Amino acid sequence: MANLDRLVTVDIKLQSASVNTQSFSDMLIVLKSTTALPRTGIITAASDLLAAPYGLTATHPAYLAAADAFSVTPHISQIYIGFWDGSGQNETLTAALSAMKTSDNSWYGLILPDRTPANILDAAAWAEANGKLFGTAIAETDALDSTKTTDTLSRLKAGNYFRTFCFYHAAAATDFPDAAVMSKMFTLYPGQESWANCTLPGVSADTLGEGQSSAVRGKNGNTFESFRNVTITQGGKTTGGEWIDVIRFRDWLQEEIKTSVFQMMVDNRIPYTDQGILMVKSKVQAALDLGVRRGGIAPPELDGNNNPIPSYTISVPLSANISANTKASRVLRDISFRARLAGAVHLVQINGTLSYTI
Repeated sequence: MANLDRLVTVDIKLQSASVNTQSFSDMLIVLKSTTALPRTGIITAASDLLAAPYGLTATHPAYLAAADAFSVTPHISQIYIGFWDGSGQNETLTAALSAMKTSDNSWYGLILPDRTPANILDAAAWAEANGKLFGTAIAETDALDSTKTTDTLSRLKAGNYFRTFCFYHAAAATDFPDAAVMSKMFTLYPGQESWANCTLPGVSADTLGEGQSSAVRGKNGNTFESFRNVTITQGGKTTGGEWIDVIRFRDWLQEEIKTSVFQMMVDNRIPYTDQGILMVKSKVQAALDLGVRRGGIAPPELDGNNNPIPSYTISVPLSANISANTKASRVLRDISFRARLAGAVHLVQINGTLSYTI
């Protein structure tokens, strides 16, 4: 019998390979130990730290941080544990963090149970340089005084660290609002959360005067306070002054655009023409549309004159306006966008008047 391939040939190419993307919903707790441990590991319950290979006590700061992270509802399903060698080898914190990242870079949030000011500042600098989100807390009473500038919170603000958030918490040595709020917020997609006004079951609340609370927020810090019978977080900012949710959403959007465009380029020739430029634009647009659906970018709205306000605008060059030298370099530049952040309501001001007539 004659072979059908003589008349018709079919070749189906598989393009099912996917690019690994950074998670923005996984956190790592640093464990300093004199016992040699794997550089990174995963636990699904705080009690895992009480058993081998960790063998911690129920009073160990790393265990307490994990317990607070798992005590909130909802909470993340797993936590990375990073080993910091405290056996006398003089491993620095920054060296340990870099080794953890090399071992497994799947995590995004960083919690350091050690509340030593020098280590907090080192972790903040490392997180800023390595694209991580670092949470911490301090119990220094100078943080409650707006005239003081040498406390750790003031120093973090002076360092302009946009990837660090810090709580004032009187029980910071044994209580971990930073771990609890991160665990709770990481159950939501970037863009869906607000780190202020969150309840944190299992974490004790501070009783602060208005001036003290205001001083902490003036230093871009956060607090966990009681309002009548409800205890909630206040602030929601990084020490650099930006909202925590905006930083996380920005990081997610950058990763989404980068990996989407890269995936399109793998095993696929993108022509340096208007068509090829629009192919790249479509990936940027898809990421921005997802950002709108997730809640980080504002949906289309109307101004006071009923004129439409778009969620975003994208600018791409025309192929005809790109020089031959630029095309010869095979680098596509001048693609940009502007998007409107959706933001979140943290405070409400309502004015009203009662009278016998309207």
